[in-house]
Amino acid sequence: MYRSEGIGGLGSGGTAGVPRGLWFEASFADDSRNAPISSRERRELANALGKRRHQIAQAWWRTQFDPERLERFQVPGTEGIEEKEITRSVLLPALNLLRSWLSTGETRYSDVYLDERLRFAPHLASLERRAEFFREILPADEQVLLAVVQGAGQRERLRALLDELHAPLRSPMTDKPFRILALGDCLMNEVRVALVSRARAQNLPLDFRQLYFSALLGRGLPTDEALGLLRDFRADFIALSFLSFKGIAPYATLMREANGLSEARLKKRVQGLVAIMRDYLAVLRDHTDAPFLIHNASGLPLTRLRRLVPLSPALSSSHRRALAEVNAAVAEMVAETPGAILIDEAGIAREQGLHRCDGRLIPRSVARGAQFHTSRFGEFLAVTYLDVLSSYRELARCKVLAVDFDNTLWDGVMADGPVEQRHFLQRLLLRLKDAGILLVALSKNDLKNIRWGEMTLQPDHFVLQKVGWNLKVQSIDQAARELDLGLDAFVLLDDNPAERELVRTQLPAVRTLDPNSPSALRWLERMLSFPNTRQTEEARRRTDLYREQAARRAELGQRQFDYAGMMAALGLRARFGRAEKGDLQRAVELVQRTNQFNTSAIRYSRQQLAELIGRDDCGVYQASLSDKFGNLGMVVVAVVRRGGSERTVESFVMSCRAMGFELERLVLRRLLDAEGGPGVRFVGRYVRTDRNSPCAGLFSGNGFVRRSETDWVLEPDAARPEAPPWFN
Repeated sequence: MYRSEGIGGLGSGGTAGVPRGLWFEASFADDSRNAPISSRERRELANALGKRRHQIAQAWWRTQFDPERLERFQVPGTEGIEEKEITRSVLLPALNLLRSWLSTGETRYSDVYLDERLRFAPHLASLERRAEFFREILPADEQVLLAVVQGAGQRERLRALLDELHAPLRSPMTDKPFRILALGDCLMNEVRVALVSRARAQNLPLDFRQLYFSALLGRGLPTDEALGLLRDFRADFIALSFLSFKGIAPYATLMREANGLSEARLKKRVQGLVAIMRDYLAVLRDHTDAPFLIHNASGLPLTRLRRLVPLSPALSSSHRRALAEVNAAVAEMVAETPGAILIDEAGIAREQGLHRCDGRLIPRSVARGAQFHTSRFGEFLAVTYLDVLSSYRELARCKVLAVDFDNTLWDGVMADGPVEQRHFLQRLLLRLKDAGILLVALSKNDLKNIRWGEMTLQPDHFVLQKVGWNLKVQSIDQAARELDLGLDAFVLLDDNPAERELVRTQLPAVRTLDPNSPSALRWLERMLSFPNTRQTEEARRRTDLYREQAARRAELGQRQFDYAGMMAALGLRARFGRAEKGDLQRAVELVQRTNQFNTSAIRYSRQQLAELIGRDDCGVYQASLSDKFGNLGMVVVAVVRRGGSERTVESFVMSCRAMGFELERLVLRRLLDAEGGPGVRFVGRYVRTDRNSPCAGLFSGNGFVRRSETDWVLEPDAARPEAPPWFN
């Protein structure tokens, strides 16, 4: 079963589905809409809806399940449904939720209500398409509710409340959403219900989709379905709940039989359980670079007996023993899995109390007959998810950490005497540096006052040292120009709130972190699992590469002769050829990280590039560059599609550190030579983005003629661009 969250556009629709006797025409006074709504009025509105609940449900059925609309929007899961059953288990409970929200204003009711409205919606469509669906059905559904309320003033107050309630379903997405693909059972439903409204309140728009699996279904993990979803849905995160709430069958069996297992048999069963999880993660990792959010086991749901006796221990001793063994193995697996983050269900459940977590979110009186059965646990887990999303928003684009010294890397002011080093933070920054994040020293200080011998971090760990008396704003701006990176690649780590505020106002693209905030270390450590960090040799060398790049710019700036002479003075050497399987890691890193010289902004995954390398109708090429200062490694990846007598340069990606040498002209010429032949026409594809203007002239400046908004053509008899003479 697929379920998804989405937020869409704004508009109005017709009134189809409203039965006779529930329709009215009225004009409303302007001032009544803005009048405060008292608790008594809210209860009266809820009671009025309750008196006509069956007529309302009948009208909702006609609107929501109109056959023409279901077919047009391709709503899944509606085959064979019956009005009586859907009315009992979906429509009337949804109306109960709405009435409870009207009476109390509590978000738990609106959260579940909005989720239930998505139960029979076009879940697999785009967010805007889903919004179109709700723009059609909500006006009619709302009109039915308004029709049962007496008095123009009350109707207008109800209209205002419904506008507020339904805004997440039909208001437009103003920002790119964070895309989560959740794999698991009912627990993931609970997380989704609680997370969406909380994320929206913090301006974190979500596209949350779920692939449901459960031991109760009697089948294995849904590998093919997950890979199918990943082909069409480029997730930012993959959330996986294998265990709690009857996840996979071996875990459910383990917990059922825990009392009779010896220590040796328990360990063996846990090893087998974790092996299933490892294998599944390995399959997914071949198809996505998105971080994994991996749940451990909480022991929920409680057995019926322990749920009914709240003063009894929530778990038996054998269950506690099994959970300890499982969670230790899961923690080890997460630590060994690249790009994996632990969602500590067990810790959250201990902190909140297992009985409390297992409690009903919606009272039985409201949820009578409903398909949903939401517990409180989703609310508590949503806090952790929200923290992950917030850290991702702040740090996922980070390439440079600009680091303050006093009261950041150590406690105290080093110029004034002894300080206490924060070695844990310094070791963490060193790990980030080895994962490809550049460190810039950013301290109002005198270099002679820095006692490097006391520190974990050393001068050569920093790509630049901006130690002096300039404002941090000035130093960051200078560093961005020297490193030739956008300001949105910078994150400032500084204890001084005045400096952080100045950076936020003057350089709004730069993110800021307070090192004394409880979340700072957690977020920085989590960044090691984000796609902008990599445990590769290329990442470990990035500081040296950028330092060499700064030296090249200094060298070029000092010389006063012609461009060709300047290039020749660098001793440039290039290698060009077909990409092979051994090039995949760096090639993926290049296409994922490069924004400026990226002609189509296609972010190929490792699996996609591997498939392209092996296909006869494609050519994947790479080029590397070195000079007298050092070896830059692979800096170009190009993908060519072959079709008849036409060759399309679908993607041409070049690292920003290779820009300025006209390497792109050399590679383009070699590409044409490699793919050319009698009668072959070349098409260069350039899709403009807000960041790739540096490559706008790649095709137009080398003889290609514009054919469409995105395509440039080089005819078979057209002159080929000349390769620059200064490359060896």
